[in-house]
Amino acid sequence: MKTNTVIRIFAITLLAVFVLHQVYSSVYKPVVTESAEYFETVDGLKITGTIIRRESIVTCNTKGSLHFAVSDGMRVSKNGAVAYVYESDDASITLSSIEELNKQIEDIENMIAYNDLQAVDLDLVNSKVDKAVNGIVLGARGGNLTGIGGELNELLSAINRRQLITGEQTDFSEKLTSLKGQVEALEASLPTPKGNIKAAQSGYFVSGTDGYEAVFTCEDLSLITPEFLASAKPQKIPDNAIGKIVSDYEWYIAASVSLSDSLKYKEGDALTIKTSIKSHSNLSVTVEKINTSEENDTATVIFSCQQMSSELANLRSGSMTVVSKSYEGLKVSRRAQRIVDGQSGVYVLSGRSVKFVPINVLYKTDDYIICEQQVSNTSVLRLYDEVVVKGRNLYDGKIVG
Repeated sequence: MKTNTVIRIFAITLLAVFVLHQVYSSVYKPVVTESAEYFETVDGLKITGTIIRRESIVTCNTKGSLHFAVSDGMRVSKNGAVAYVYESDDASITLSSIEELNKQIEDIENMIAYNDLQAVDLDLVNSKVDKAVNGIVLGARGGNLTGIGGELNELLSAINRRQLITGEQTDFSEKLTSLKGQVEALEASLPTPKGNIKAAQSGYFVSGTDGYEAVFTCEDLSLITPEFLASAKPQKIPDNAIGKIVSDYEWYIAASVSLSDSLKYKEGDALTIKTSIKSHSNLSVTVEKINTSEENDTATVIFSCQQMSSELANLRSGSMTVVSKSYEGLKVSRRAQRIVDGQSGVYVLSGRSVKFVPINVLYKTDDYIICEQQVSNTSVLRLYDEVVVKGRNLYDGKIVG
């Protein structure tokens, strides 16, 4: 009896030790790591850039229901149709239906023309189906019914492609005939428009106006002083304004800077400005003019640019960086950097041990450093290496796992 009790106590104790060990192992980590990732950044003068363009407000004097012939941000040619005016909203609804049907027709025809099924990724198509469905559900739940139409088109396109890949449906001729028949019927029901609005110049159509179209002009750049930028106010927008045309030719970025910073540049300097715009994150610019203030130690630097996109056409001001130097390499946490025997480096997890890897720091902030990405047979930091950012009493070859 006594023996059984001892065995039972021993077994319970052993089990408790095992459980505690498992809990400790799962909670306690001798080292914490982060992956070394490729990263690009720039160093330079941070500015708030004000956009100055050639812009013309588009107006409509005809009463009725307006239907835009171009989407917001779309390029339009001179005298090209911007919008049509109809007697009622019914025509606009019909035109929208025709546009949606034509998108489906174009998508199916492109899909049939591209018949290399071996090059199609079924997993990617399935993910597009899931993404579109989620977008529709979230849009409906949040009341964003405007964006559901685009998600629905994406869903139909992805489903058609999946059916073609899996062989569930290979003949889309009947579907194409049906869609084209619907387009013909809708076109036959369209009334004649009461009027149309044409673009006075080529450029990008923007459906919004901000009142600065006639304030920030390109006619006399010498007037763009720090005082002018600080005091500029929008003008009243015409009641019949429906948007504007933004010229896609040369335009300007104006920024007020300290006088000492303005001395870093001279007219004619070719530079790069970093923005947060996806379509043009890097803008090639030229210093066009530098206007000093008569009241304080500031100046306006005006940069000219010839790149344009729908995103840039919609931008009036934003945070930017005039690049003085760019850096690219492997990004790791600043906490990972160590000095061993006078050599700067990081510890990298290799299997169950850590090894010290020398690094050449190109750029650093309070949070991270960028290291030179080297190609060598010797021990160097490599892309996706697990770099130790937290650990105690580390040394080369230490077993941590």
